[in-house]
Amino acid sequence: MGIVNDRGRYYWVKRVPKRFKGLVRGQDGQPVTQVRQALHTDSKAEALAKAAQIEVARMAEWEALAAGDNGSARAHYESAKKLAGVRGFQYRALNTLLSSPIEEIVGRLHSLGTSDKLETPEVVRAVLGAVPVTHPDLNGVLKEYIDLTKTRHLSKSDAQKRRWKLSKERAVRNFVSAVFPSHSPPIDQITRSDALKFRNWWSERIEVDGLAAQTANKDFGHLAEIWGTWCELTATHLENPFSKLALDGAKEVQRPSFSREWVQDRLLAKGAFEGLNSEAADILLVMINTGLRPSEVTDAPLEDFCTQENIPFIRIAPNGRELKVAHTRREIPLLGVSCLTSAPTGQIWGLSNGGFLVHRSR
Repeated sequence: MGIVNDRGRYYWVKRVPKRFKGLVRGQDGQPVTQVRQALHTDSKAEALAKAAQIEVARMAEWEALAAGDNGSARAHYESAKKLAGVRGFQYRALNTLLSSPIEEIVGRLHSLGTSDKLETPEVVRAVLGAVPVTHPDLNGVLKEYIDLTKTRHLSKSDAQKRRWKLSKERAVRNFVSAVFPSHSPPIDQITRSDALKFRNWWSERIEVDGLAAQTANKDFGHLAEIWGTWCELTATHLENPFSKLALDGAKEVQRPSFSREWVQDRLLAKGAFEGLNSEAADILLVMINTGLRPSEVTDAPLEDFCTQENIPFIRIAPNGRELKVAHTRREIPLLGVSCLTSAPTGQIWGLSNGGFLVHRSR
């Protein structure tokens, strides 16, 4: 963007970007490579402020031109919404706009200029809602949902973000492959019947393959969340077809506990750690008496191993990752084979093959 002073008056001047080549035309209808617009001021400060506004409006107009040229109905609709926004209006479809108060309609018409200087067709269509409303397919909704909710996950580690994203992608992939294997329609064409078809698909898999109902219910929950949040944050009014799909029979799996004898004879047996490197063995030893998750040990910085206290403990804090639940933040005593030394290198107490406590490198 640039401004030039011509005989004491300022003008906005911009070279047309390559991606809009041939689309931007002058008053004679021929393509142009540079545009120029009067700013009607002799103040440089005022000219800069006006030029910034014109830059945004023109770029939105050119994006709408490009979207219409490439034949993408969705891109054309999104560009029209953006273009209406920079002109000071919320995009409203023409049939909806016609039922609005007359003041709003007149205001939009007045914004389009006088009879001898009308706006471009792209601006007119955007302001008057003449571009058909087009919704994305479910994969497109997922991409927008991830972008719309990115601030929710600022405290997650990269690994946590990846797992969170994978579960949502898996749910969408399962639904599309089960219900729409040959094409993925816009979401306004997805019905409750389609969601129930997906539920039946999961029911058959559970019955035939012996899968857990909880696995299916996770898919339903992810899809309902994606759909509902996207509609809310984009002001799209569509019934959520994935609500209340949960299958009965989902049981909480109780993992069997390790007996004292099993731990002593297996985990702490002579040579039990021969297949592990020293760091993996140390992590296991810390977990034995504490019940810590592996990531809680590996992600903890050295200063969270509080070894100089009367009772040594490890402090569980976020440390660049999101805690699973709020009460996960805690302090866990380090006793027995899970105990640490106060050595500056942060060595961990472990068991030697003879059963004696020795220092292991962390």
